[in-house]
Amino acid sequence: MSRVRLVVLLLAAVLAASCRTARPRFPRAAEGALLLIGGGLDDDQQPVFDRFLALAGRDRPPRIVVVTAASGDQDDMATGKVAALQTWWPGLPCEVVRRETTTEATVAAIDRATGLFFTGGDQQRITDRYRPGGRDTPEWLAMRRLLQRGGVIAGSSAGCAMMGERMLLGGSSGDALGDGGPRVGPGMLFEPWVMTDSHFFERHRTGRLVAALEATGQRLGIGVSEDGCVELDLATGVLTGIGTAEALLLDIGALHRDGPHRRAVRALRVPQSARIDLRERLQRPVAAPPPRPPAAPAAETIVEEGQNRQLASWRLFARAAEGGVWQLALDGHRLVAWPAGDGESVFDVEVGTAPAATDTGR
Repeated sequence: MSRVRLVVLLLAAVLAASCRTARPRFPRAAEGALLLIGGGLDDDQQPVFDRFLALAGRDRPPRIVVVTAASGDQDDMATGKVAALQTWWPGLPCEVVRRETTTEATVAAIDRATGLFFTGGDQQRITDRYRPGGRDTPEWLAMRRLLQRGGVIAGSSAGCAMMGERMLLGGSSGDALGDGGPRVGPGMLFEPWVMTDSHFFERHRTGRLVAALEATGQRLGIGVSEDGCVELDLATGVLTGIGTAEALLLDIGALHRDGPHRRAVRALRVPQSARIDLRERLQRPVAAPPPRPPAAPAAETIVEEGQNRQLASWRLFARAAEGGVWQLALDGHRLVAWPAGDGESVFDVEVGTAPAATDTGR
């Protein structure tokens, strides 16, 4: 082999390695866990609180910091969350860190903690305070140290949405699928594998998560239902269902565009105790999903407001995984889903097939 050819091959190898490792920038030393909570967490959701406290106290007495940066009324949110935690663990040591808490005091509290609990509100308030513009801060580095020593970070609603390298900032599925595209910004970079979303089935956010994944080039997304919770083990990349309400894993590895429509997205429901190895899934070759059957889809209906948490989106994927072709008309688009085998479904997002609606939440 000539010297020139050898140099070219070495340069190519170095370039390929740098491309594989350059994104995302994520420390490999993390041994802790994340709890992604879809929002609206009721105080009686024992599986979620039990798991958070078990992770925070797995090799030492738990000491919790409630982080209220996302919330509008921080005092009210802090009072409620501390009361809920201490109901499940009487006498539990809890500190509260607010937006206004100084850097020195925040870092000291996090360094004493075994677990953090981020409350809901507006996820951009969290990144503006602790990771503005994607930059490291002393507070963020303290949070990384917490994970590196085996601690746990939980987040509900906005606290769930901010977990990854990139995060959704708000808006409806109809807006995200339209000409303006999804509103996305830097997240807290606690994990590198999956984009997160909250209030997922209740606010019909499948379309906006698909659009955000497509726009950012990230393959996997996880949408968590209200009162739902999934655990992400940072040492292994394994996702486990914790809450009694479900989450939905989206995989756009085979997605292709047909005009404004997004086709061939895979979906897998994550019920309580289900385990999914995200690392293995990302390393697996992308297989073409089964084609859409020719049968006319049956319509899934949305019940009136106030009826059982508005879970038409969940029913769509539950039915499609079992068989048949199902559709759900939503805000300026519709979802059409059918079975893909092994409990998965595949679906199309067809834009411009229903009147527009709004989703004003984060």
